[in-house]
Amino acid sequence: MKKRYVVDIILLIAAGVLVWFDQFTKAMAVRHLSDGPFVIWEGVFKLVSHTNSGAVWGILSGKTLFLAVFTVIVLGLMLFVFFKIDWQYKRLRAMKIILMFVAAGAVGNLIDRIRLGYVIDFLYFELIDFPVFNVADCYITVSMFVILLLVIFFYKDEDYNLIWPKKSQSSATDSPTDSE
Repeated sequence: MKKRYVVDIILLIAAGVLVWFDQFTKAMAVRHLSDGPFVIWEGVFKLVSHTNSGAVWGILSGKTLFLAVFTVIVLGLMLFVFFKIDWQYKRLRAMKIILMFVAAGAVGNLIDRIRLGYVIDFLYFELIDFPVFNVADCYITVSMFVILLLVIFFYKDEDYNLIWPKKSQSSATDSPTDSE
């Protein structure tokens, strides 16, 4: 079996483990937080029981079917890019790993939406009154921040050409209008 496929299988298994961990933490939140919040650091951080029928910060609340379909479409696009990235290109390895984290987060929240009609959230930064979130949200948010940093500061045009090769430049330079 090619090394590329072995790496892809390992990363997909890792994504499965991340999804399992997300679902496990949500199950523990439902089980142990029904009687009230668990304070980790008074006035700063606590675990609470919260449901979200929308997307980030509750936008599109109640649009479960739309959010589920949108998630499946985005997951399909991410998997397409994931499989286009060859592990031999060292500069793109980070992107492949990050896409695995984003996909795991998306699947974790998708499972909740399909199974329950809402997403279970339980992490709350009380100090800054940040919206309640979950482990899958952490996967997605941190990964998107890292992608942004990579795109701005690290990746160059030729890195993207490894995923989507441009058509040959020679055909453009050999056109009849250039030789006249």
